[in-house]
Amino acid sequence: MRILKYSSFTLMIIMSILVITCQNTAAINFTNITTLYERSDENFPNPERGFYFPFDPLGLDAKDFVYPLSIAQLQEVRNQNLTLVRRIYLISEFRDQPISESFLNMISNDCESARKAGIKMIIRFSYNWLHGGPDASTDRILSHLDQLKPVLQTNHDVIAYMEAGFIGFWGEWHDSSNGLLPPDGSTVTDDARKILLKILSVLPDDRMVAIRYPRYKKQILNNNNSLTSQETFDGSAQARIGYHNDGFRSNIDDAGTYVNTDSVNVNEEKIWLNLDTTYVVQGGEPAWVSTYPPGYDDCEGALTDFARMHWSGMNVDQADPAAKPVYQTWINQGCMEEIKRRLGYRFRLTKSVIPARVKPGSTFFMEFEIANDGWASPYNPRKLEVILRNNETQQEYYLPVNENPRMWMPNTTHLVKIRGCIPASIPLGSYEILLNLPDPTTELYNHPEYSIRLANQNVWEKDTGYNSLFKSIVIDTDEPGIDDCGNDLLIFRKK
Repeated sequence: MRILKYSSFTLMIIMSILVITCQNTAAINFTNITTLYERSDENFPNPERGFYFPFDPLGLDAKDFVYPLSIAQLQEVRNQNLTLVRRIYLISEFRDQPISESFLNMISNDCESARKAGIKMIIRFSYNWLHGGPDASTDRILSHLDQLKPVLQTNHDVIAYMEAGFIGFWGEWHDSSNGLLPPDGSTVTDDARKILLKILSVLPDDRMVAIRYPRYKKQILNNNNSLTSQETFDGSAQARIGYHNDGFRSNIDDAGTYVNTDSVNVNEEKIWLNLDTTYVVQGGEPAWVSTYPPGYDDCEGALTDFARMHWSGMNVDQADPAAKPVYQTWINQGCMEEIKRRLGYRFRLTKSVIPARVKPGSTFFMEFEIANDGWASPYNPRKLEVILRNNETQQEYYLPVNENPRMWMPNTTHLVKIRGCIPASIPLGSYEILLNLPDPTTELYNHPEYSIRLANQNVWEKDTGYNSLFKSIVIDTDEPGIDDCGNDLLIFRKK
């Protein structure tokens, strides 16, 4: 074996070269800054979640309908930190005839008013309202859905989701005068199956339908299995049917939401729903103060079920006098503010790791951790972008991130790793780094009121809808590095 011998001076030179090389490597690859973020407990509005304000019919007849929604009405709702309204359309005058063009135009105008006010709508159609009344035949309902399809497709950007409606009293799928469901509500009929599948077909594939009774989903789809992560958000009926529980904690079976009043069976249904509502929408309202058992609607039970069934929204103003004291109970017992904050998603930055400097034409890498303190994740599609904004000129560059915020689950912390390419032609300088979670629809993409705000101190920019990461990156040609943007990387694009 050949042994090389070096003088002490030569060894010192070699060691110095190695140290310099390591320092340069660190400058290229590992000069990153870690930032921790402070939580905010403020109650602020966010799209498609939280308490919603009801715009309901006043009586049984079309003349009692609330015509039409105004921008001023909806802006008043928005000023109360609400982003959702429930809009129930009473169509009793059309039981035996097509929906009029003027009525269809009113729905379109309502959608435009909502768009201008920064609001989304939960919609339902019903042939009757107070104290029940007749519904319509299956053929009539199917023909009405054909008429509604263009309106729903065109305005789906401001439709959060649709409640199934049409059948029975209040469109709640019970007491159907046309026999669309059996009187005891035990099993679904072929008519109800046709109607629900038709509703799914007239809505875009990325919008969900909420039904009143969970058992009907199992029966209509002939599938007793809850939704899995592999099936979620694939546009199938299984992935698009959620729930509106309009008897929340009113008694042991939530006013008939569950099959019977046996606590063991109710718990089994809730176990199933816990899994299914991980990926589909859950909303609703109370029906009355619970007397069986007393106190069933108190804070402890309400918070448990809100979390367990991943509630995203709730009626803020149930008109029924029997239900109003439930809200007061939550206020008196001290859980109302938590309910306001945690309905739906509540995303919060915990930390980010961001490079201090980068060279034009080279790879940009960053990561951040985000926690979800809410009871649900988003149920509609959502974009994620990294924004670079020049601190001097304010010119913006954005990078779309291949990430699905709908999979940022409650009570978890999610790590997002981002790689992109800095354009070779980007002007040199210092750039602020921000996150944007905009609505993906063309109509709402540039509307900041439809972007998601993170639950951190001082990160939100109201005028842009961006969330600041409190860090800037220097783009400089003198920065050590190489032009290493691969073909697999997206490039930051100018806005």
